[in-house]
Amino acid sequence: MKKTVSLFVLFFIILFLAGCSLVRVLDYKKISEPQLIFRAGEEKEIIRRKIDGVEVFSRAEESLYPVAVMIENAADAWPLSGLDKAQLVIEAITEASIPRFVAIYATDDKVDKIGPVRSARPYYLDWVEPFKPLYMHVGGSPEALQKIKSKDYQLIDLDQFFQSKYYWRDTKWRVAPHNVYTSSELIQKALEDKNLTESIDYEMWQYKSDLELEKRPDEIGDIIVSYTNNYYKVIWRYDREENNYVRYQRGEVQKMSDGEWLKAKNIVVQVNKMIVLDSVGRKKIETIGEGKAWVFRDGQAIEGSWVKESIEKRERYFDNEGREIEFNGGTTWIQVIPNENYLQY
Repeated sequence: MKKTVSLFVLFFIILFLAGCSLVRVLDYKKISEPQLIFRAGEEKEIIRRKIDGVEVFSRAEESLYPVAVMIENAADAWPLSGLDKAQLVIEAITEASIPRFVAIYATDDKVDKIGPVRSARPYYLDWVEPFKPLYMHVGGSPEALQKIKSKDYQLIDLDQFFQSKYYWRDTKWRVAPHNVYTSSELIQKALEDKNLTESIDYEMWQYKSDLELEKRPDEIGDIIVSYTNNYYKVIWRYDREENNYVRYQRGEVQKMSDGEWLKAKNIVVQVNKMIVLDSVGRKKIETIGEGKAWVFRDGQAIEGSWVKESIEKRERYFDNEGREIEFNGGTTWIQVIPNENYLQY
């Protein structure tokens, strides 16, 4: 009898323990399945947007189709619109030594007004061709228009003269030719109409994290690019807290039509040989090859060189030791000058 009772008690003890174990297993599965566990010392994958190195959350945002827009900077066009939303800006001088921009956008950010949009020039084509972008402009110089049609360029032409539905003219506040605009909504419509909704592959620069605040310089001089008179003298002033550069023109912060300031994370100034072609003042700028360059980021100046091997290749930047320069994630502004005398820092 005692033996029977002992076996009976042992059976219930085993059943109780097994039940407890089963409950623990079920509870563990219940709480563990939806969790993502991060352990100290493990590195997570960082996805950077190809156009500007900004960290994004998904591969879908990594390489949206790039759009290059010609934007003027003549005094009659001020204030400009939407230039502050570009991921990459290249600035060079055109006729009368007035600077003009090509602004490259590759995000799905909403931008209500971009412009004024102006005409194409051949050297800008060389700078944007590596992206094979949708290229938005209003006509262009004879050489530029001829190049756009040639087989050497794979950019997608969106000339306002022939495809005006992707633009509008602000005749209330501006007079021609300073009154043509586009928007992110019209750009998206153009991309869909042209079947350019898939991502596209192009070369990506090297990027890094911002320098820590305590390591940034307390005071540095301004970066000054003097294109012509004071109207077009550009000053970049370093903001230590935000670790970016604020753009001044005509002695004051350059603001957009909506009041937003022009800022950039990286400033590049590069020397490209330039000659005047005719009485109109059209320029020939050498875009292929190499030349002197300065990269400003983290409040520091790095002297080096730019290299562009062909039309299809992007410019790459190297320090004086031959090491490729890493950029901070964010907008990069490239200022092209004909000689070193245009730069002070």
